[in-house]
Amino acid sequence: MENIILSETCKKCAECCKNYPFVCLSEKEIDSIKKLTGLPAEVFTIPKGKEIEEYFLQFQENGYCFFLNENNGVFSCAVYEARPGICKNYPSNPIQKEVCAAHSEKFLSNVLG
Repeated sequence: MENIILSETCKKCAECCKNYPFVCLSEKEIDSIKKLTGLPAEVFTIPKGKEIEEYFLQFQENGYCFFLNENNGVFSCAVYEARPGICKNYPSNPIQKEVCAAHSEKFLSNVLG
């Protein structure tokens, strides 16, 4: 099953999934992603450090989230059902809300002409 981003604005924007390299993952989130994808954690995580057993979500060479897909300008999330809490709760602070509002406004102005 393809894990599609639900919001039309988010499908065209996905700025929150681009150049956001420090997404911390809990063991529960890692397990959920492993179960959904069948991938070993080493493929989609980066250790925070040698002495700490905590992990960041891996990102692509272009800075996009490891699980962000793009097809003809439409974005989707390969792990939408098991995405980390930070992704589920985005936007959760005033700066994130401001960025989302600005991108939503830009998207709507492009759609409405």
